[in-house]
Amino acid sequence: MDTALSFSRPPQQRGSGTAAAGRPEDGDGPRVPRRRRWWLLSVAVVLAAVVAVGNYALIAGQDARVEVLVLTRTVSWGQQLGEGDLGVAKAVPDQPLASISASERAGVVGRVARSTLPAGSVLAPGQLSAQPVPGPGERLVGLPVKPGHLPARGLAAGDVVQVSPVASGTGTDAGSAPANAAEPFRARVLGVGLPDPSGVVTVDVVVGADAALAATSAAAGQVVLVQLGPGA
Repeated sequence: MDTALSFSRPPQQRGSGTAAAGRPEDGDGPRVPRRRRWWLLSVAVVLAAVVAVGNYALIAGQDARVEVLVLTRTVSWGQQLGEGDLGVAKAVPDQPLASISASERAGVVGRVARSTLPAGSVLAPGQLSAQPVPGPGERLVGLPVKPGHLPARGLAAGDVVQVSPVASGTGTDAGSAPANAAEPFRARVLGVGLPDPSGVVTVDVVVGADAALAATSAAAGQVVLVQLGPGA
């Protein structure tokens, strides 16, 4: 018996081609949309705002500054201010410590320092006086002072001292002044000169009218200067 052979194709499943086309390639997973980092954007916005506020405060602070007078060098008590003593700086006005505007420079020149003021100080009205030194009724006297007759650390303008005259030729000091020596008196130091070859320095002192005669007499002899503390 003859056997019949069939050469027909096996039936294809419907949709097989479509499924193959839509199948992802090996190794590719499902695509996930990227998350946007909103917190980074928020931080950037906050930083920009902080910088803007800081710049505004800096600019506003600079605009609030005014030009004031400052000292270019140290000025001693009783010294008159000259053009070269004054400089200009910018500062924020401070109510507790008033300053002098740079526009008042002309009125400050020639005024007298009421105390020793260091270089760089911002000038305030209370630090200056229109009263010259010596003032009315006062006398300016130069006293020659031998080595050992004044404090070793020296004296500075504004120091208050007791002047004790010493009789010439006795060699005595302030601790044992002779009976014929003049009475001690108080004075205020205006300046101290350089020592001469023998070591004697001239100390300029300001005295009142009541001590003018004693100061004049003391200037002709020897004196001992004793620095006095506050309230002495």
